[in-house]
Amino acid sequence: MNDWRARLRSQLQISGKTRSQVCSEAGLNPAYLTQILEQKGATPRIDNLSKLAAVLNTSVSYLVEGVELDPVSVQVVSYFGTLTPDRRDAALALLRDMAAASHTNG
Repeated sequence: MNDWRARLRSQLQISGKTRSQVCSEAGLNPAYLTQILEQKGATPRIDNLSKLAAVLNTSVSYLVEGVELDPVSVQVVSYFGTLTPDRRDAALALLRDMAAASHTNG
Protein backbone atom coordinates (compact mmCIF):
# COMPACT_ATOMS: atom_id res chain seq x y z
CA MET A 1 0.00 0.00 0.00
CA ASN A 2 1.31 3.46 -0.90
CA ASP A 3 1.56 6.05 1.86
CA TRP A 4 -0.79 8.44 0.05
CA ARG A 5 -3.44 5.74 0.13
CA ALA A 6 -3.00 5.25 3.86
CA ARG A 7 -3.24 9.00 4.49
CA LEU A 8 -6.32 9.29 2.27
CA ARG A 9 -7.99 6.37 4.07
CA SER A 10 -7.13 7.92 7.43
CA GLN A 11 -8.58 11.32 6.47
CA LEU A 12 -11.69 9.58 5.16
CA GLN A 13 -12.11 7.75 8.46
CA ILE A 14 -11.54 10.95 10.46
CA SER A 15 -14.19 12.73 8.39
CA GLY A 16 -16.82 10.15 9.31
CA LYS A 17 -18.13 10.33 5.75
CA THR A 18 -18.60 7.49 3.33
CA ARG A 19 -16.55 7.28 0.15
CA SER A 20 -19.66 8.09 -1.84
CA GLN A 21 -20.44 11.17 0.28
CA VAL A 22 -16.92 12.53 -0.15
CA CYS A 23 -17.00 11.95 -3.89
CA SER A 24 -20.37 13.62 -4.18
CA GLU A 25 -19.19 16.69 -2.24
CA ALA A 26 -16.06 16.82 -4.39
CA GLY A 27 -18.08 16.59 -7.60
CA LEU A 28 -16.58 13.23 -8.55
CA ASN A 29 -18.05 9.92 -9.65
CA PRO A 30 -19.34 8.09 -6.54
CA ALA A 31 -16.98 5.16 -7.21
CA TYR A 32 -13.87 7.34 -7.66
CA LEU A 33 -12.42 6.80 -4.17
CA THR A 34 -12.93 3.06 -4.38
CA GLN A 35 -11.22 3.05 -7.76
CA ILE A 36 -8.08 4.90 -6.66
CA LEU A 37 -7.85 3.17 -3.29
CA GLU A 38 -8.51 -0.40 -4.37
CA GLN A 39 -7.35 -0.80 -7.97
CA LYS A 40 -3.69 -1.71 -8.23
CA GLY A 41 -1.75 0.94 -10.09
CA ALA A 42 -4.59 3.49 -10.03
CA THR A 43 -3.45 7.01 -9.21
CA PRO A 44 -5.52 10.15 -8.80
CA ARG A 45 -5.15 13.23 -10.96
CA ILE A 46 -3.88 16.19 -8.97
CA ASP A 47 -7.04 18.24 -9.61
CA ASN A 48 -9.20 15.42 -8.26
CA LEU A 49 -6.90 14.94 -5.29
CA SER A 50 -7.25 18.65 -4.59
CA LYS A 51 -11.04 18.34 -4.58
CA LEU A 52 -10.86 15.38 -2.21
CA ALA A 53 -8.45 17.21 0.09
CA ALA A 54 -10.80 20.19 0.30
CA VAL A 55 -13.75 17.98 1.27
CA LEU A 56 -11.60 16.13 3.81
CA ASN A 57 -10.24 19.37 5.33
CA THR A 58 -6.64 18.58 4.53
CA SER A 59 -4.12 19.51 1.86
CA VAL A 60 -2.76 17.81 -1.21
CA SER A 61 0.73 18.15 0.27
CA TYR A 62 -0.36 16.12 3.28
CA LEU A 63 -2.04 13.43 1.21
CA VAL A 64 0.86 13.09 -1.22
CA GLU A 65 3.92 13.76 0.94
CA GLY A 66 2.65 13.62 4.51
CA VAL A 67 3.57 17.29 4.99
CA GLU A 68 0.89 19.57 6.37
CA LEU A 69 1.31 23.16 5.28
CA ASP A 70 0.24 26.16 7.32
CA PRO A 71 -2.50 28.36 5.79
CA VAL A 72 -0.05 30.99 4.50
CA SER A 73 2.04 28.34 2.73
CA VAL A 74 -1.07 26.85 1.16
CA GLN A 75 -2.00 30.31 -0.13
CA VAL A 76 1.51 30.88 -1.53
CA VAL A 77 1.49 27.52 -3.31
CA SER A 78 -1.96 28.27 -4.70
CA TYR A 79 -0.83 31.62 -6.12
CA PHE A 80 2.42 30.14 -7.42
CA GLY A 81 0.48 27.49 -9.32
CA THR A 82 -1.37 30.17 -11.29
CA LEU A 83 1.80 31.87 -12.59
CA THR A 84 3.30 31.45 -16.02
CA PRO A 85 6.71 29.72 -16.13
CA ASP A 86 8.51 33.05 -16.58
CA ARG A 87 6.74 34.57 -13.61
CA ARG A 88 7.44 31.48 -11.52
CA ASP A 89 11.15 31.89 -12.26
CA ALA A 90 10.95 35.56 -11.28
CA ALA A 91 9.05 34.75 -8.08
CA LEU A 92 11.61 32.11 -7.10
CA ALA A 93 14.48 34.52 -7.75
CA LEU A 94 12.78 37.16 -5.61
CA LEU A 95 12.20 34.67 -2.78
CA ARG A 96 15.84 33.49 -2.94
CA ASP A 97 17.05 37.10 -2.73
CA MET A 98 14.72 37.87 0.17
CA ALA A 99 15.77 34.72 2.03
CA ALA A 100 19.46 35.50 1.53
CA ALA A 101 18.93 39.07 2.76
CA SER A 102 17.06 37.78 5.81
CA HIS A 103 20.00 35.55 6.75
CA THR A 104 22.60 38.31 6.39
CA ASN A 105 20.51 40.97 8.17
CA GLY A 106 19.64 38.78 11.09
